[in-house]
Amino acid sequence: MAITEVKRNVSINKSKVEFICPICKTKKSLDVPNSVIAEAKQLTTMSIARGLVCNHQFQAFVDKNFQVRGYQRVDFEFENKSTQENISDSNNHKKEDIDVFEDLILEGNYLEYRPKKIANNRNNILKIQSGYSHKKKMSLEDIYNEFWEFIDENDERFRVFINKDLRRC
Repeated sequence: MAITEVKRNVSINKSKVEFICPICKTKKSLDVPNSVIAEAKQLTTMSIARGLVCNHQFQAFVDKNFQVRGYQRVDFEFENKSTQENISDSNNHKKEDIDVFEDLILEGNYLEYRPKKIANNRNNILKIQSGYSHKKKMSLEDIYNEFWEFIDENDERFRVFINKDLRRC
C-alpha cells in the first residue's frame, strides 16, 4: 500500500471492541477505527498479534455492529529466531508493545505513527539544548588553551598567548 499524501491532525473515530482470547480467555477492549468496519461488506477479519490482548495470536471476526462473531486460533506461525527470543521477554515489555499499537493512527488508507514518548523526549531534548546556549562565554585565553595546536602562529588575536606558550617551542 502506498501512502501518497500526509495529513495532519486527522480526527479518527474509533469504537471499543472487547476481544477474548480463544485459548486463555483473557479479555481486553481495543480501539478499532470505524472506517475499517465500515469498508467491509459483512465481517471484518482482524489478526490480533501476540502481546496485544495476551501472549497468544488469534483472529477475530467482527460484524458491522462492532460485535465479535467468532474467533480462530492460529495453528502455525512462521517466526524469525530473533522474534522468538523477543517473545520470551514479552512479559517485561508487554506495556511497551501495547503502547506501539496505541500510537498508530489508521483511517482507511491513511496510516500514521505518532508516539507520545518520542514527542515528550523531543521536548526534553530541546529544553536541554536551549540550556547550553546560556553557558558562560569563553575568554580568549580559554579558547587559546583549548585549541592551541590548531591556532596559526601568525594569528594576531592570540599573539600574547603564543609568545608565552612553552608548548610551541
